[in-house]
Amino acid sequence: MRKNEMGKKKEFNRYNILYIIMLAIFLAIGAKLYYLQIFKGDYYKAEAETVNSAKLVTVAAPRGLITDKNGIKLATEVPGYNLTYTSTTDKSKDNKQLFTTLQKVFKILDDNKEVQTDSFELKINPYRFEFTSRDAKVKQAMLLMFLKNRHFQDNILKVNFKNRKEGELSNSEKTMLNNELLKLTPEQIYNRLLADYKVKDGIESLNIKATPDVIRRYLIVKDSIKMNFYSANKSINVATNIKKDTSLIFEQSLSELQGFKVENQPMREYPYDQLASSVLGYISKINPADKAKYEAKDYDTTVDYVGTAGIEAVMESSLKGTNGEKDTNDDSVAIIKNTAHTKKAVPGKNLQLTLDANLQYATETSLNSVMKRLQIQGISGSDSMDVSNATRGAAVVLDINNGGVLSLVSLPGYNPNDFSTTQGLTEAQSQKYFNPDYEKMANADGIKDLTDYMFPIDKSIKGNTTIRMDKFDYYPKYLYNYATMSLIPSGSTFKPMTAIAGLETGVIDANSTYDDRGGYDMTGKGGSEGSKYWNSFSSDGTLGVVDVVSAISRSSNPFFMNVGQKLREKFGDDVLAKYAWMFGLGANPASTSPGTGIELNENFGQVYNTTSMKSLSASQAIYTIEEDLTNGLGGTFPQIDLYDRDGDNLIVYDGKKLSEIKVQIKNYIKDSVKNGTFSKNNYNGLFKQLIATDPKYKGKNFTDSNLQSIINDISKRAVQEGHGSLSLPHNIFNASIGQGMDSFTPLQMANYIATIANGGTRYKVHLVDNIKDSNGKLISKTKPVIMDKASMSAETRDLVMQGMNNATSAEGGADGTAKKALEGFPIPTGGKTGTAQFTKPEVQSEIGRGDYAWYVGYAPADNPKIAISVVIFDGGYGADAAKVARGIYEGYFKNDPRMKQYQNQYDIKLKKIN
Repeated sequence: MRKNEMGKKKEFNRYNILYIIMLAIFLAIGAKLYYLQIFKGDYYKAEAETVNSAKLVTVAAPRGLITDKNGIKLATEVPGYNLTYTSTTDKSKDNKQLFTTLQKVFKILDDNKEVQTDSFELKINPYRFEFTSRDAKVKQAMLLMFLKNRHFQDNILKVNFKNRKEGELSNSEKTMLNNELLKLTPEQIYNRLLADYKVKDGIESLNIKATPDVIRRYLIVKDSIKMNFYSANKSINVATNIKKDTSLIFEQSLSELQGFKVENQPMREYPYDQLASSVLGYISKINPADKAKYEAKDYDTTVDYVGTAGIEAVMESSLKGTNGEKDTNDDSVAIIKNTAHTKKAVPGKNLQLTLDANLQYATETSLNSVMKRLQIQGISGSDSMDVSNATRGAAVVLDINNGGVLSLVSLPGYNPNDFSTTQGLTEAQSQKYFNPDYEKMANADGIKDLTDYMFPIDKSIKGNTTIRMDKFDYYPKYLYNYATMSLIPSGSTFKPMTAIAGLETGVIDANSTYDDRGGYDMTGKGGSEGSKYWNSFSSDGTLGVVDVVSAISRSSNPFFMNVGQKLREKFGDDVLAKYAWMFGLGANPASTSPGTGIELNENFGQVYNTTSMKSLSASQAIYTIEEDLTNGLGGTFPQIDLYDRDGDNLIVYDGKKLSEIKVQIKNYIKDSVKNGTFSKNNYNGLFKQLIATDPKYKGKNFTDSNLQSIINDISKRAVQEGHGSLSLPHNIFNASIGQGMDSFTPLQMANYIATIANGGTRYKVHLVDNIKDSNGKLISKTKPVIMDKASMSAETRDLVMQGMNNATSAEGGADGTAKKALEGFPIPTGGKTGTAQFTKPEVQSEIGRGDYAWYVGYAPADNPKIAISVVIFDGGYGADAAKVARGIYEGYFKNDPRMKQYQNQYDIKLKKIN
């Protein structure tokens, strides 16, 4: 019995202990809950509300660095301080306080000499739009986008289209809508926005002097808020890249500036300003028209910048990092300690270019110096050629052994820093880059008004009657890359190519000679001087008997025209082109993607060939005929409009659209040029349809005689002049000396010379040497790529290079064309000068344009390392372009032992970029 009692006692003790433990736990939990809910309830409620009111804010990722081959930073990131505004959750409170708060913000900015962000395209004094494009059609598209983003179309849709949405309209109805929008003047648009945003009402409560400039300051912010309405919790920039001291002042005042905060954001900086702008390009805010495209690529279109030109644009996917995110409190000050939603920004990849920054500087300096001298000089040469407009030029330096670009210059250049912030361009910058003063340029002499002649109204732009075009390519375009985009007649720099074709085909050899009498019979029949078809080269003089080497060094036009004649007689019109294509001068018209391979956007020129000549002649005939008919050929017949116009597809007569009739007429013209076919009945019927369909001819009497005059003009332009010129021998004669349809970019010309200098290997041109991540890990390395192997024997190369070597040193004979420019330089070089006409000499003289001055070359002459090309628009003669080459060589060979005595002799001081 005692045993049982003892057992029960043990059992009782175990359960008691368990109950006690459980009770203690529940008491502890209850006490904690009581503490949290009663004593700390208000605290945690506030914390919960703070977390729930947090906003997800984008943290911009730094762009990748861009360096030269030696690691010199050409584009980098620096700390930036932006003053931003984010609408608060209480919209009514926002509207009441915004103007008062903005007044305080503007005072701090003004007191500290900071600039308000102004990327608003609508300007005042006078009212106008300033869009960041030179292209008139792009400007028109940007204007329509501006208006539609601000719902200017809503009332038009309501009244004219029964309140349908734009997406529900037909193409013709959309055109009608756009035409209605384009009727609005900038002043009407501006005043409408002031009313919609209630700007004047807001300013009236501030008791300040509401000048037009003050009103616009407030409008800019209101418009930014409106455009940001659908981007929840996204901030807008009010002032960018403000000084650190200014940012601290704002930080101290944020409690009084509801909705405002200072954000740290990396800013793109180009340490050497204009240096290499033609390569680097620039970045800018995402254009509203491209918003959908970039959103699809996970860009934050409210804060992200994108490459807009140059390497910045074409390598955007590598340079752009991955944005991060952070949670920020609604009061715009406190940062939430809970980082569950925080994502770190990942910097973009770094690019190392093949470019040599010091050589780039030497090239830019040398080209700019020679251009400035020509402008001051005004005239050049024995015939006093006008070089006062030598405001544009380009130069390229290539490594001949791998195709790497060591220097690439386009002048005038620009400062990429002008575009890398959202402060907007100044009025002066906007005019310089996008809105040239045509009237001022056309009346530079103050004697004769040439505005309508040099800069006529661009009648090819649909629905436009006021935008002018630069008919003669006169004014300098700062954002245009002349090195990769300009197609220019190559002049005598093409002659080594003609020599190669002649030597390789056997129509000439090392002993072949020709008597240069200072001109050439363009019929190819050996006519004498003074005959109708004798082309005289008066500025060259008579060179006498020359062989291929002396013809290159002394630049004999007749010798190479005779080579062209021999090539044509034996192999036909296309043989010269087939050789030129191997060296990268043009490409077979059947080629799908011709080019040098460079990463930048480029045009690619063409050498004379029969297929391309037909297309070129057809396009030229269309242009001339459109102009003739629009002017009524000086009153010979009533005016006829063949230009494409907005609304042409809306005008229908007898089941046929006006646009279709115009296209059919132009196709007939092209066929007439290419094939020599011409049917008067077909043209007569089409023009009768045109006159019956187009309302502008209503009530106008077109007689049979009028129609006959129109058709006769087309027959003359298309068949006699267009088609008739295709079979004439002068085409290949001109092509043999780099004129006619021969047109190439400076980049193509440098690649052609590099191919000669290295023995016939044409490399793919490239600017990017390697790509690394932000930690320095190699991602990719560019290897040389061979695009073609030219058919050129060692003997041919030696003869051609002997002629080019003599052009700069005049060894073994008379002075070469580049001797004066390069004499005394301690390192032997080879090259070729060139002078190419822009248009007829009398027209050039009237409008103040001169010839293109060319120089191409390589160095050292005995063991080439680099190839160069230089061109100066309106630069006169190639001998002046050769002076640029001297500066380039000084920069490249600065560390060569042979340069020491030369530098002392000529007192050469080369700036070194660190």
